Amino acid sequence: MDNMLLKYNSLDPEAKKQVQHYIDRLVAKMKKPKKTQFEYKKSILSIPVWSEEDIKPITENSAFNSFKPEEW
Repeated sequence: MDNMLLKYNSLDPEAKKQVQHYIDRLVAKMKKPKKTQFEYKKSILSIPVWSEEDIKPITENSAFNSFKPEEW
């Protein structure tokens, strides 16, 4: 640990800031709780699903269906 402290003290002020920011990100990452399986399922269930009636106006729109892919 003393070796690490010597290395840190030999850095210029800008490099010390970078090290401090890096350590802060590591600590924040460790504190961030991981999603449980229940939370993951809950977030997936909140994704909206379109019914056939929702899609019908899009498929019937002739302007939308007139797009043709560009050929190379």
